[in-house]
Amino acid sequence: MNLLAAIRDFLTVHKIDNGSSYTIRDYQRITRRFAEWLQATYDVTDTDDLQLMHLREWVSYLQSSPLLCGKGILSDRSVYYYSNVVAVFCHWMEHEGVIEKPITPRFKLPRVAQKFIPTFTPDEVQKLLAACEADCRGKPKLARALTARNRAIVSVLIDTGIRRQELAGLRLCDVDREMRLLVVHRKGNKWQQVPISMDGFRPLHEYLTKHRPYLARLGGKTLARKEDAVFLCDDGRPLTTNTVSKLFEKLRRKTGIDGKRVSAHNCRRYMATTQLAMGRSPLDVQRQMGHTTLTMTNRYASLTVAQLQQSHELYSPLRAKSVVDPQRSTSGYWDE
Repeated sequence: MNLLAAIRDFLTVHKIDNGSSYTIRDYQRITRRFAEWLQATYDVTDTDDLQLMHLREWVSYLQSSPLLCGKGILSDRSVYYYSNVVAVFCHWMEHEGVIEKPITPRFKLPRVAQKFIPTFTPDEVQKLLAACEADCRGKPKLARALTARNRAIVSVLIDTGIRRQELAGLRLCDVDREMRLLVVHRKGNKWQQVPISMDGFRPLHEYLTKHRPYLARLGGKTLARKEDAVFLCDDGRPLTTNTVSKLFEKLRRKTGIDGKRVSAHNCRRYMATTQLAMGRSPLDVQRQMGHTTLTMTNRYASLTVAQLQQSHELYSPLRAKSVVDPQRSTSGYWDE
């Protein structure tokens, strides 16, 4: 079977299975790059000619590949992700019978160094909220509306830990005012109710009641419908994930926060780190974030050195009051 035809079939299966648009887009981009590299390097265009050595050489090629923009090479995590996508594709071909002799069981993904990724501090969170003020010269009403929207965005992201695309996809019918719940469209085409605290809901409520109608009128809408987007741009159109990223880029410049990522995803990391440090159940944090396993949740638990020092101080072995002596003989129903 032609490799490009197999890729098209692979993508079609994921579309039928309601895979997310982001996943399908990445699968398409990476598998086609793999096919182009395979043809240019080994003149392989048919799935029957695919071998284990090609997967290993693909990893080696990625490890020395330069970035498309900027200097340097692909990170270990990017190499792992690209390799994993190709492994998923090959495993699918084996399952479908496109490849007769399995090659993925002997293929090992490259190791990824677990790096410490610093998240925000409480003071930096306050700086982010203070920097949400929009600058619209000559348009004070628009400035107030965008300021309220920006604060609502930052508050919701930090308080709930939802993803950037989940925030942009929120509709008016997804906000339960009485129960203070957000109905979020998660990865894998799943819907989940996510709670939001009173402190997180207050800026959202103020934006929805006082400022969103004004932004909607800029887009020609005078009647709010259930399916309309919660967050709108300055022209009344629905907010996009790219707009959220641009907002955090502005916040980074305004706050001067350096040495860490200022992004919507780091708000998610801050939520997980803070709640775990405060003693919330890891299972509750896992469900809040929409993870299927605790392993993924633990990756976000980037506890700071201060938090580790505090917890270690509480549980120092030198202060243990009663410790069972491992050398002590046991007792039982015997004489000797």
